Amino acid sequence: MNNRELQEINTYKLKLRPVNESDLELLRKWRNSPKIRKNMLSQSIISTAEQKKWFQKISTQQKNQQAFHFVVEYKDKPIGYANFNYENRQTGLYIGEEKYRGTILAFCLALALLDFVFLQLCETELDAIVLSRNLAAIRFNEKLGYQIVSDKLDIITMHLTKERYLQAKQELEKIIRI
Repeated sequence: MNNRELQEINTYKLKLRPVNESDLELLRKWRNSPKIRKNMLSQSIISTAEQKKWFQKISTQQKNQQAFHFVVEYKDKPIGYANFNYENRQTGLYIGEEKYRGTILAFCLALALLDFVFLQLCETELDAIVLSRNLAAIRFNEKLGYQIVSDKLDIITMHLTKERYLQAKQELEKIIRI
């Protein structure tokens, strides 16, 4: 099996599975919710047509192994979304289900995704782009080992190495206890 092949990930009590067409409306609903949308680089409302166009794009990316896009499940129910893009070496994630936001599940999701990127795909470094007003995301990323490398206008660029991630992971696993 090619180590870049899209697969299901089961770890930290979560399942990350490839996005499929039946997920589109739920993902669009989450992405358009004000609490999620306000922290995205693009804050426009996404139409059904735009979501279908996005799905066509990510389907091609996944087929060509340029990116990985996952629906995140907890107790067999979708609760969020995560991705990794090879072109810009960036990950993204959010918890869509309100009752799970602000819980340890966000760290479980980040650890599952970063383990996949660093340990299965063998990447050595990543970047994150965060709105400077999104202090919670900045603190969250710092707990994962990211460091701020650029602060321009309203955008902060953060950088993570595999070594810093593995150190941060040891501390986070003590808290998560999974």
